[in-house]
Amino acid sequence: MARKEEKRLAEQKIQWHPGFYAGIELELKAYNLYFDQEHQVTRGALSFDLLIIKKQSDEKIDNEIGEFFRKYNVVEFKSPDDELSIDVFYKVQSYAGLYKASGETLNAIPAEEVTVSLFRDCYPREMIDLLKSLGAEVIKRHDGVYEIRRAGFFPTQLIVTGELKPESHSTLRVLSNRVTRADVEVFLMTTKDMRSPGEIARLDAILQVSASANKDIFDEIYREGSDMCQALKDIMKEDFKKAEERGEKRGEKRGETRGANKKNRDNAKGFKNAGVDPQIIAGVTGLSLKEIAAL
Repeated sequence: MARKEEKRLAEQKIQWHPGFYAGIELELKAYNLYFDQEHQVTRGALSFDLLIIKKQSDEKIDNEIGEFFRKYNVVEFKSPDDELSIDVFYKVQSYAGLYKASGETLNAIPAEEVTVSLFRDCYPREMIDLLKSLGAEVIKRHDGVYEIRRAGFFPTQLIVTGELKPESHSTLRVLSNRVTRADVEVFLMTTKDMRSPGEIARLDAILQVSASANKDIFDEIYREGSDMCQALKDIMKEDFKKAEERGEKRGEKRGETRGANKKNRDNAKGFKNAGVDPQIIAGVTGLSLKEIAAL
């Protein structure tokens, strides 16, 4: 129980969104899209940021997630610890409505060109059941990709990343706290040719999140020193370098501490042999009376 609570508290500190932004950009990197990560919408006292993915052309997107897109695509990601409820569903719909109304001229963002995409690693059954009770229809288009019809104001899809095909969507599959060794293997295999500086930076952002949320799996891979471990080091070389530097500094500090302790013991021994009172020796050297008696 204590271990579960420790894991939960650790996950609360994980910054999931940078990893998701990196994952969705790599997922759709083959297409002419613009990723507006922090599009700010302000209406009076209300202000919030949205991830907007804009299609830059009329090209066909041959991707199980991107094929749903129109010109303006509002994206909401929920981490494993975040709730995706009926209220969140309508909140995102309202955000999309405010975004539609934020154009510089009248109807600059046509409603028919706006979509909503909801991402989470687990299927939000309670939300879906409530939507169905209100008359919505949920259609499974692909593994992990569902279209929600007759609900909300805009065409909406739900992406359950834990159900996506690993070989086709590896950069999103690993954004979970339930990652398997197979997920990591497929991720490394499918991204092995992504080695430009921009791609490495995005892969690193994904792994920062995944490794933090799945410490046991990644620690096991690191200990093995296998090809998988080397592949991780190739991507996260700066992180490993910093870890090594921290380790060296800790080693130096421990060495300094051991040196100081030896000096204190040597001084205490000299004082003791000279007949100095143990209480005084303890005050000068910081050693306990028990430690002094054992010298």
